[in-house]
Amino acid sequence: MKNMALPLALILCFTFGCQDKEAMAELEEMKAQAEVEKQNKELARKMFEAWGKGDIEAFKEFFAPDYVYYYPSGNSKPMPLEELTGMAKMFWNGFPDMSFSMEEIFAVGDRVIFRFIQRGTHTGDFMGIPATGNKFESSGILISRIENGKVVEQWEEFDMLGMMQQLGMELKPKEAEK
Repeated sequence: MKNMALPLALILCFTFGCQDKEAMAELEEMKAQAEVEKQNKELARKMFEAWGKGDIEAFKEFFAPDYVYYYPSGNSKPMPLEELTGMAKMFWNGFPDMSFSMEEIFAVGDRVIFRFIQRGTHTGDFMGIPATGNKFESSGILISRIENGKVVEQWEEFDMLGMMQQLGMELKPKEAEK
């Protein structure tokens, strides 16, 4: 029995000592992931601020060269950054007073998700629609995937129909074919 006590004690010490090391390694991994998520949220906030100021050149700095944008999010053909910045310019032309508020932000792994509200007054041409002077307020959700401090992919859902209705546009059914 005495001969068994020492090996048993060593096995128990080794087992619990290893578990502590494994727990510490897991904790360190979790801390590192939390730091990456914090950095990704900060990058998303700064990107959102640049968009909100209409600073397209500063906005473009947040994206990887091979960036793609899916709008609506289920679209199978993504837009490259040049197309997105063209769309941004179209919005800023139509709504020079456009503003945004970030309502919620979450980071999980390499993804940052935020819900926002966009507001503006239609004082310029937008999508071929002359200025109406109408105000709008619409919400959206944007999911960004970030790698190495740059946004590589984004998926957006935005209430464009609600916005267009606030501008005075009407949704009418197609007439039946005769």
